[in-house]
Amino acid sequence: QSPDFLAFFPANTTYPSLLGEFYSAAFTAPAFNWLCSPATTELETIVLDYLCRLFHLPASYLSTSDTGGGGVIQGSASEAIVTVMIAARERYVKSRVEKLNGNRGLGEKAEEELNEAEWRVRSRLVALGSEMAHSSTQKATMIAGVKYRSIPVSAADDFALIGKDLRDALLRFRDEEKLEPFYLTVTLGTTATCAVDQFREISEVKKEFPGLWVHVDAAYAGAALLLEEYQHLTEGMEGFDSFDVNMHKWLLVNFDA
Repeated sequence: QSPDFLAFFPANTTYPSLLGEFYSAAFTAPAFNWLCSPATTELETIVLDYLCRLFHLPASYLSTSDTGGGGVIQGSASEAIVTVMIAARERYVKSRVEKLNGNRGLGEKAEEELNEAEWRVRSRLVALGSEMAHSSTQKATMIAGVKYRSIPVSAADDFALIGKDLRDALLRFRDEEKLEPFYLTVTLGTTATCAVDQFREISEVKKEFPGLWVHVDAAYAGAALLLEEYQHLTEGMEGFDSFDVNMHKWLLVNFDA
């Protein structure tokens, strides 16, 4: 395997990884969901809980948590971001509509007004990411049908998104641009600079904006959480909503895992 074979991703698979791919191809299980393949889905849940503990993630990310945690295997981190952004959009819209829904059951006119209010909310939705965040967040907004805004970062902060800059941006988008921020990608190891956003500061800001879904994109450097000396980086994640990591980059698993 030559490290020059691929531009960004070296061919760093291993024999156990190849064996796993072999068995997967042999079983060819239709693992869409639990109904189609219960055994595969149960195994997926167990393996991802194991990885959750291995990466020292907060207990809220486990499938056994009271907060509805648990993980799924996606084809890429970009797929994961699209998935959680759609979930964030629908959670936010549902919450906003429920607050507006004082007129339910009062007739057809009230229902029409409620539908119009929902679409007004949808038209103002905006997803956020720092200017160092991967382009997958911006691309996901095109699929989700929402706006995107980038938050500037500086070399003085090691190109990390800090709490003050996030708070200022959220207030500006909400109060000046009349938008409704519903989603934020924070990063553990940005593609360009391997920056790590200030999770603890960001978690404090999130308390002021409870409707904001915060997703941790750890596609590049999340594997470092296996090492005890980097596990402090998960501090603050307990207040976030989702997390992704690519096994094929540092963990010797063949691509598509």
